Amino acid sequence: MAALAVVLVALSAGLAARDAAAAAQGTPVVVVGRLDGVVNPMAAQYVHRVVTTAADQGAALLVLTIDTPGGLDSSMRQMVQDLLNSSIPSVAYVAPSGARAGSAGVFVAEAANVLAMAPGTNIGAAHPIEGGGEDIPGDLRLKITNDAAAYIAAIAKQRGRNDAWVQEAVRQSVSLDADAAVEQHVADLVAPDLTRVLIAVEGRTVTTANGPVTIHVAGAEIRSIDPQPIELVAQKVFDPTIAYLLMTIGLFAVLIELFHPGALLPGVAGVVCLVLSFVGFAALPMNWGGVVLIVAAAALFVLDIKAAAHGGLTVAGLICFVFGSLLLYSPPGPPSPTLPDVSVGLPALVAASIVGALFSLLVVRTAMRMAGRPPITGSQRLSGATGVARSFLDPDGTVNVAGQVWSARLRSGRVEPGQPIRVLSRKGLILEVEPANAVGSSERNGAAP
Repeated sequence: MAALAVVLVALSAGLAARDAAAAAQGTPVVVVGRLDGVVNPMAAQYVHRVVTTAADQGAALLVLTIDTPGGLDSSMRQMVQDLLNSSIPSVAYVAPSGARAGSAGVFVAEAANVLAMAPGTNIGAAHPIEGGGEDIPGDLRLKITNDAAAYIAAIAKQRGRNDAWVQEAVRQSVSLDADAAVEQHVADLVAPDLTRVLIAVEGRTVTTANGPVTIHVAGAEIRSIDPQPIELVAQKVFDPTIAYLLMTIGLFAVLIELFHPGALLPGVAGVVCLVLSFVGFAALPMNWGGVVLIVAAAALFVLDIKAAAHGGLTVAGLICFVFGSLLLYSPPGPPSPTLPDVSVGLPALVAASIVGALFSLLVVRTAMRMAGRPPITGSQRLSGATGVARSFLDPDGTVNVAGQVWSARLRSGRVEPGQPIRVLSRKGLILEVEPANAVGSSERNGAAP
């Protein structure tokens, strides 16, 4: 019995140790992030956070879903470095159906250990171009193209994929659908959803920055890493409509500051909006001729006020503004497949045009009203003006006339604060006044020096 008891205790201890080890190992974790829209600095920062989070949580796998038309080379290289140097096995999943990994997205997708694509997706068109969508001229184009081709070939070789085709994607902007990409060993598998992707990669051995790792994700816990609110707000700066509206708001805010010096808030807000808009323009296909037309529209608004053209220049300004807005995201030359096909949304265009028209009309109307208002500083114009006593006039004190505070001297009698007064004359910076209801004041005012 004693021997049996010892055996039972030893067996129980072994089972407990096994359960403890299993508990320590825990359920595998799959961290999922997404790369949507243009590749830009905020997207690169987000991808870096996703990769870092996967490493910190000891994830069994990192999945990055991709749907991008491309973007900035510098941001793309940051993403590639994060994936190549990650100790966590990674999967780039071009999804959902209809998505694409274009231009810079090809580099990011090829940098993952496994490249999966949903049916109806495509990859390619990675020829480098300028930020405005036009071809890079001359020797510089050759230099940049060769550099990009060598870079993506090195990535593809490291991941064991077709390095010849990815170089063609850079040099000739060729593209493949999901099935053709797998056939030509540009991608690794086609899967309709994330569950099928995880099933397909189960047990696959890949090489990470720390060496070979076998992927085990059966029964894994899926943890999605969503963009933080500040990242979402900053990402909106690169939205073509938001960038356009920021430029429009900034332009009119600066104009308000010019017409009302010292207001400060419109000027500061305008400058901030303009800076943010040009940051967004850096990652969008731009036609700077459109920007020039919009600036010319603002100049015409100002000239209409200064030259008293009574709305003629405002109409010309609105025409320039509308045409500039339509041309803003239409770079010269043939359309490029590597950058998104963007334009100013019609509601945003209509709203901005209405704001421009209202701004010009209100400022013109205010300027014309001010031009027709008699001056209040001349001695002749002040004579006969009415106001309110600010202090006791006995006989000296202060009064408020036409929105200005003046030192005053009462001709006769005594006036309490808040009572109406009438200006008789001005001597330097002192007004001679009388109660507004004084009998015979009109005669005295006419006889006053």
